[in-house]
Amino acid sequence: MLIVTLIIVAILLLGCVLMSTEHINRLNRASVAIFCGVAVWVLYMVHGGDYLRLMHNAEYQEFLGGAVSTFDTVREFVGNNVIVRYITEACAVILFLIATNTIVEVMNNNGVFDSLVKWLRMRSCRKFLWVISILTFIISTNFDNLTTVVLMLTILRRIVSSHYQRTVYACVIMISATLGGACTVIGDMTSLMLWVRGVVTASEFSAGLLLPSLASLCVVNLLTTKLLIGKVEVVSALNMYRGDDSVLSRWQKIMILIVGVGGLWAIPTFKMMTNFPPFLGAFCVLACIWIIEGFFNWQRNGSVFLFHKEYLKDSEFISMRIILYYIGVTLSIGVLNECGALSYLGAVLDKYVHNVYVYGVISGILSTFLDNVPCVMAGMNLFEVSADISSDFAINGLYWQLLAYCSAVGGMTLLFGSLAGHSVMQIDKLKYSWFCRHMIWRIAVSWVVGLFVFWLIH
Repeated sequence: MLIVTLIIVAILLLGCVLMSTEHINRLNRASVAIFCGVAVWVLYMVHGGDYLRLMHNAEYQEFLGGAVSTFDTVREFVGNNVIVRYITEACAVILFLIATNTIVEVMNNNGVFDSLVKWLRMRSCRKFLWVISILTFIISTNFDNLTTVVLMLTILRRIVSSHYQRTVYACVIMISATLGGACTVIGDMTSLMLWVRGVVTASEFSAGLLLPSLASLCVVNLLTTKLLIGKVEVVSALNMYRGDDSVLSRWQKIMILIVGVGGLWAIPTFKMMTNFPPFLGAFCVLACIWIIEGFFNWQRNGSVFLFHKEYLKDSEFISMRIILYYIGVTLSIGVLNECGALSYLGAVLDKYVHNVYVYGVISGILSTFLDNVPCVMAGMNLFEVSADISSDFAINGLYWQLLAYCSAVGGMTLLFGSLAGHSVMQIDKLKYSWFCRHMIWRIAVSWVVGLFVFWLIH
């Protein structure tokens, strides 16, 4: 059993390396994640009975009902009682992301963000940096950071013509979206995972991470302004064409914006009142905004088939990859948990380290070189939720907040540790060598400052 466990760990470590170096090896990270997830579960079944007696002995013995354990009984129990839990957890996150991404698409397709393009057409480089950074941060607190990055990069293309300036601003957008998403439960996939798991609540999570995230944002912006001088090279012709002939009035766009953003902010309250999964609230918001959109466009020209081709091309491709990637990661980390490897590692850390700040730094470093999604998923299974409200591992404890913040910032330090970073490289053709020379140390400094602020307020 030990040998099989070591083989499983080795396969997953190799998979993490291949996924994090996607920009070098050109392998689709989603395909690597899916292959690793399926392969390790097949290996798990080699000693499935032993693993079940280790992790689920009581439930498995009750399932057997006094019968002898066989490969068929192990296969049936694992399929119906073990692996289905991880698939269910993955689906809850994926469905939420699908709903929020579609909400953003509906808003964008109806010209809700067109006014941003006009408003952002300014000439001062440094002023533009602060404005687009703060705007991205705010948007990312309402939508997931990957969707925000795709949206803001689309807007950036319609404003800035200089490739160098777009490169700098693209990095700023990625950083701002990551930091904004890190301080709300709906703004980042890792934060969403913690919320769905039930280890954090929306208000307490945001209260604990808002100031550190803002501090990191201010520091990295101050350092990045030195890369920009002069005036913004704006696109000469402003094209608002989105592939349709429907133009909503200003108040109609405002109505769609209020329903979309306000509905998303109401999801935590919806979950608290009903105890339903968050994706049900997101689907409810999506249904409302679709009804309103359909009514408005039916009034205008009878058409509800609105397509923003540039945005959809990017978002649809990335969204499908995210779905497959997340399923693969969930299956992979699930095997580590079912083998007892994560609980063993948690016991070792608790015995020899026993410091939540060290745990946070470790998760950030691992996210830097590997990927923040599997690191957070593994971190959630290292320790049990404590019933002691004063414990760092209780619901809304320091550990869960540090895990989210450090993994988010650590993942973007080398760019390839976060999905937002990968999207910037793919969509805006960001040169990694330039990023290493100019941005890594700036992000690292902002991370340290954010950790210091977190320590001060706690």
